[in-house]
Amino acid sequence: MAFLLGLLFIVEVLVALLMVAVVMLQPPKDQAGGMGSAFGGGFGEEVFGGRTGNVLSRATVVLGAILIINSLAIAICMRGGLSERSLADRQVAPAVPAETAAPEVPVQ
Repeated sequence: MAFLLGLLFIVEVLVALLMVAVVMLQPPKDQAGGMGSAFGGGFGEEVFGGRTGNVLSRATVVLGAILIINSLAIAICMRGGLSERSLADRQVAPAVPAETAAPEVPVQ
């Protein structure tokens, strides 16, 4: 279980870093540049062709979905699996005794 949890954490960090890179490479809506233009002009158009926006937008959606699913998997592993009952289903002993009667005095 520890190996799986470590693997999920590594995937989480890598996907988060990839998502940051993809979002930073997307051109802004109002300008022609963006962080992608700082790295050599039309890098995205050279690699992905004229549909750079579509490719980067889809990559953002896919990476976001992977990030959410991976986060849920980490939460389930940290909790101990799906088989445990919720706190609402557990019966908790009351902190205060139900009956607070005075102690009985023996009759003579």
